[in-house]
Amino acid sequence: MNSDINPKGILFDLWGTLIYNVPRYKREEYEPIARRVGRPAEEIWKKWVSYAPDALRGNLKSGEERALKVLAELGGPTEVAPAMAHFEAENLSGQVHFYDGVPEMLKALRKRGYKICLVSNCNYLTPAVVERMGLPDLMDELVLSCQVGLVKPEKAIYQLAAKRLGLTTEDCLFTGDGGDGELDGAREAGCRVALVAQERGHAFRFPQKVYPYDIWLDRVTDLLKFLPDKAPQISAA
Repeated sequence: MNSDINPKGILFDLWGTLIYNVPRYKREEYEPIARRVGRPAEEIWKKWVSYAPDALRGNLKSGEERALKVLAELGGPTEVAPAMAHFEAENLSGQVHFYDGVPEMLKALRKRGYKICLVSNCNYLTPAVVERMGLPDLMDELVLSCQVGLVKPEKAIYQLAAKRLGLTTEDCLFTGDGGDGELDGAREAGCRVALVAQERGHAFRFPQKVYPYDIWLDRVTDLLKFLPDKAPQISAA
């Protein structure tokens, strides 16, 4: 246990930290769609990715809406949009799993008295995944970028999460795999930070990058070893 870190709340990243996905399709399986669009698959993919910021902020509400924008730019037939949306949905949310021991860890943290909030950069597909995985029952609050219009590493999203827990960011430990500069953003917002370097996560896939951290976790469930058995009492407002 690190006696210097004694948070009242834990802010958790989602993908690569609590859950991971196993894509159903390989990139080459996109070729039939590319032929229908009449453009190279790589060109379509680059256009698709260019709309990620809008999707993360909730400006795009579905994969089909996103596909129609891509097709409009590329001059492709609109009837391909459902197939494009289906490909994305199956690859992102078709096979999703918790990392081993995550539900048990979340229950243990709440039993110790810690307030827990999910803070995720995500698009229109993730809210359904969150529901399907039962995360609303394991968390005190959920802050999904596509629902609140804020994204990591902006300070405001961490501040919103802390506020929903009835805390300040200084009361919170942010725990994530380091994608999207989330650890830098959390630290700038006032949180202490725990880096999760487990398989499939950002830090695991990009070990050459430099990540700020107060706690290094080989597995997210190791967090229990670093925190007191009882959370500090939260003062009444």
